[in-house]
Amino acid sequence: MEIQRLNRTDPERIFMTFKNSYSTASLTPGQWAAHDVTTDQDGVGITKPAARNRAHIAGVVNHTIAHNGYGLVQVWGFRADARCLGGTGDGTSKLSAGTPMHFNTSGFAARAFAATTGAVKADYGHKVCGFAMVAANTAAIATQAGTSGEYKVMITCL
Repeated sequence: MEIQRLNRTDPERIFMTFKNSYSTASLTPGQWAAHDVTTDQDGVGITKPAARNRAHIAGVVNHTIAHNGYGLVQVWGFRADARCLGGTGDGTSKLSAGTPMHFNTSGFAARAFAATTGAVKADYGHKVCGFAMVAANTAAIATQAGTSGEYKVMITCL
């Protein structure tokens, strides 16, 4: 575990080292990763958030991690380039400041936690992985529900 020193101009961040066990592909900066509780089950392997792994988010990849390689994942603190999905603001997809995020479907981008009663029931058991701060490109992302972009987020996967 590596803890970035706290100072007045740069918020504190916490990183952990994990092994990329995702398919044969590299994990790239800004992608969210999950603990591999299906295959590796060792606390070190991370993979794409999918199926049961969606409830076990590890954090955001800090730099490219080759398949079977080790690298840093940010598990707590502010990040300016986390992959997230925006939306049209239909109650379940809009990602704005203060919105809790999680993974209700497979993918490398976090989404807004459900806002409607029916959606909350469907999302039961899925861990909140952080909170949206301010979108880096609000206008473009908010009008494209299926397009991921870079968001400023507060990661809470510790």
